[in-house]
Parts: sequence; C-alpha cells; structure tokens
Amino acid sequence: MNEKKEGDFFSFELFSARLIERDSRVSVVASEGEREFRAHLRNTGRLSDLIYPGGRIVCEWKQGGKTDARVIGAIDDGFYVLLDTYVQEKLFARELRSGNIGVLPELDSVTEQETLRGKRFDYGFVTTAGKGVIELKSAVTCEDSWASYPDAPSRRGLQHVRTLTELAGEARDPYVAFVVTHPACERFRPNAEVHPEMVDALRRGREAGLNLFATKMVLGQDGRVRLVSDDIPVRLGD
Repeated sequence: MNEKKEGDFFSFELFSARLIERDSRVSVVASEGEREFRAHLRNTGRLSDLIYPGGRIVCEWKQGGKTDARVIGAIDDGFYVLLDTYVQEKLFARELRSGNIGVLPELDSVTEQETLRGKRFDYGFVTTAGKGVIELKSAVTCEDSWASYPDAPSRRGLQHVRTLTELAGEARDPYVAFVVTHPACERFRPNAEVHPEMVDALRRGREAGLNLFATKMVLGQDGRVRLVSDDIPVRLGD
C-alpha cells in the first residue's frame, strides 16, 4: 500500500478508469485509455450503484500480486466516493487513538481486532470506567443525502449487532460506527428496504444500551482522505 500519512489525511496517487466488469467479489477489470487491467477491490459489498460496467472508478497502481492496481473509490455524479474499507479502518483507528472521535469517552488504550463471544470486532478499548468494543460498518450508498447500510442482506452484520447488544448488558460499552464516505451525504439511516431485520436489531440494540453513531470521511480529487465529521445524525426511522 502506497498511502502517505500527511497531517490529518491519507494521500494516494490516483488515476481514473472505466470499469468493464466486476469479475469477483474482490476484483474488477477496468481500462485506462488503451490499457486493460485488473484491480483489487477491498470492499465486498454489493456496490451495484457504484461498481457497474461503464462506471468510473479511481485507482492507484501497485506492484506485485495478482492485480495491477487497487480500487480506492468510485465517481458518482462528479463526487469521489471512498470504497476501500482498509483505508476506512486505518484512518478511523488513527483518529480514534488521537482522541478525535468526540462521541467516545476518553480512551486509555485501543487495540485492533477484539474477539468476544467468538466474534471478531474492529477495536477494543479501555477507559477509566471499564472496557468497550467498536465495530465499523461501511456506508457508501447515498440517496437524497442519506447514507445507508447494508446494501445487501448481511448475516454477519446482523450477528455483530446482536452480539454487541448482549454485551451491552454485561458491563461492556459497545459501539457500532457507520462510516459514511459519499460527500453528498450528511446523515445516516439503516437500509430498511434491503434488510428490515437489521433495522429491528439496531432498534433493540439501542434500547439495550448499544451506542450508534456515524462518521464521515471523504476522498478528494487530489487523492487525500480526511475525516470531516466525527458524528453525523443517525436515524432508525423512528
């Protein structure tokens, strides 16, 4: 990975390309001018509104491996939409350790990949009041300024929410953080049309003490990725 840490953002040397096909869950075939190439896609969501034949994507060339490049984002109505979930996770972790996620209490320590009840979550943390856990969910879909998750039924995501809800009653401080990456989105809601069970699970979780919040990070046309908001409105349709 060739990202450079500069101040409060990650920076990539981007180029745009035309998507030919998504040939697997983790790769696409695309073209830049006369050159056709394969690119690694580090987002396993359906992404049907962003990754489709003829659509525009933004990539970074890479060396080695089975692919020639890496998909960093997609272009939607002129907006650059960050897709790479690895970048989302790493930037969130950096902001978390820097104390820039204001919805969270002051953290004494942060660990990545916390495993509880047989489920792996993105982060564990310790505060003076006890321990907590955070699971990130990528929310790249945008409609009428609303970001949403998931874009397809997610059994794994549902299990995460239900396990975190159980942990809320066991002296743990659990969070689900939705990462909004479409620049046109200013608020978040779960996708009731795609996965109504998820909406119900999130409601039950919130009632039981599960903390829900959304952050917003954007990919600029200059290749910079920045956290622009640590807490945007979350609505569950109630």
